[in-house]
Amino acid sequence: MLSSLQVPVIEPNIPDSVDSLSKSDMRRARILQILMSGRTAQIRDLADELRVSLMTVHRDLAELEKEGLVRRLRGAVSAEKSLLFESSYNYRNRRQVDEKRRLARAAVAQLEPGNALICDESTTTFHLSEFLHEMAPLTVITNAAPLLERLRDVPDIDLISTGGRFHLGYNGYFGAVCERAIRSFHVDVAIMSTTTIQGLSLYTPDETVVRAKQAMMEVARRRILLADATKFSFTALNYVAQITDFDLVLLTGDVPQANLDQLRKAGVNFELV
Repeated sequence: MLSSLQVPVIEPNIPDSVDSLSKSDMRRARILQILMSGRTAQIRDLADELRVSLMTVHRDLAELEKEGLVRRLRGAVSAEKSLLFESSYNYRNRRQVDEKRRLARAAVAQLEPGNALICDESTTTFHLSEFLHEMAPLTVITNAAPLLERLRDVPDIDLISTGGRFHLGYNGYFGAVCERAIRSFHVDVAIMSTTTIQGLSLYTPDETVVRAKQAMMEVARRRILLADATKFSFTALNYVAQITDFDLVLLTGDVPQANLDQLRKAGVNFELV
């Protein structure tokens, strides 16, 4: 049964008003997360897991199949692991682009020329590359391959790679080498995102990612978290940190009022952008 797999779960009955991510988008993201293990899943089990009809699952799989992400065969679905990992970053990078750009612009406004900052591999922090030149000169340290590529020719950006073992699914560098490199620095600001926010806690599916993010938080004088409203709609396996560990939380989209009230009660310094 799928319930035995340790994978992120989307909470059922999420309203359509949650940001720009529709129910079908969230189901398809969930299917990809299940298949990230490279295992074959029975389509009927997917329907049970997602609490939808077989027809609905087949429609979702047809869309994912058109994108080259999954393959259906005799009542089951699978994905070639390398193909899925390669596509997963691009899939995530196409979601909530306007929201991610708003968050990135707001984060850059928190910087000062001359700052040293460290950024994680998230598809949200990637959009910092569009605005960082406005605050140059800056030193930027990152494990994110797309960010390294985008910033390598930007004037007055002193760009530093953490190095490490490349992870195709996250399009970034991780592992012991990466973590040692991060801990060799002391930076003014860490700018990060998260897979999920549940209550006051941050979670992510992969423990390798956890260690890199925690190292970044350790070396930063100031920590900024970027999150769109969909981050409140998922659960994931591995604990990263408390949201209260961040000096500023930038949010966008239709964040549920109950979550905003919880953040206020906990004394979280957040802004809606």
